[in-house]
Amino acid sequence: MARTTVRRRPLSPDRLVLPWPAPERYKAIQNLPRLGWCWELLRRNPNYRACYRDLGGRGQPVPQRWPLLAFENPDLDAAAAQVFWRRADCAAVLPLMALAEGFESDAGQFLVEHLACGIRVYKDPSRDVAHVLFTQSGRALQLEIDGASRLPNAVLATPALPPPGLRRARLLAVRRLVDLMRKGSLRALHYPREHSRARLAYVLQAFDGEQAGVSHRDIALALVGPARVEREWHGSQNALRDHVRKTIGRGRFLTESGYRRFLS
Repeated sequence: MARTTVRRRPLSPDRLVLPWPAPERYKAIQNLPRLGWCWELLRRNPNYRACYRDLGGRGQPVPQRWPLLAFENPDLDAAAAQVFWRRADCAAVLPLMALAEGFESDAGQFLVEHLACGIRVYKDPSRDVAHVLFTQSGRALQLEIDGASRLPNAVLATPALPPPGLRRARLLAVRRLVDLMRKGSLRALHYPREHSRARLAYVLQAFDGEQAGVSHRDIALALVGPARVEREWHGSQNALRDHVRKTIGRGRFLTESGYRRFLS
């Protein structure tokens, strides 16, 4: 069998550098929940990468055009990143209010010492608000706590009736928080995999190849295999070539703006 040569062109510094085609990467990524996919798409956006580079990097406040509270390093994948989403953009962020100590309640204590997940806190510089992020294996739970100065002995409360459009996501966030308090981890059963995960991984593999400077023919070889490429690449209808172009275009759309649908 002839050896396939992957041809590459010089890359912009704003392009994400990934080993390609690395099929195991695109198999593992299919385990991500919705917000994990959102980050995987956004971190590939060259404008976000340039903005991260130019405006100070990780932890710095983010311009309103991005749905983030603070920059996260786009070189970190969803399993390693700790991403703070803006609540106005992300339905999964759970708003809580810290009620003054002494408020009568039968609520239990929320202790963090036993938790098996990562914990990161981001404090709003302009308000008495703390954002607490729990992360584990690509799964995340983000709390926005109003009245942060009353912590740690306050009672945490959340609206019993969130707006109808947010009700499903907020109730799921409450279940995740209760389960985290009981079990000490972000269990996968509360983070269902995206139903279109196989197609999304396929699109990302094509997009990553194009970003890595790989020829469309070599992208087709990785996506559909040498037998089909041998049969169809020079076909009169150019169907396989068009398929590769459209798949890359879909990836471009998802990284530029389509990622936002994963925030709902």
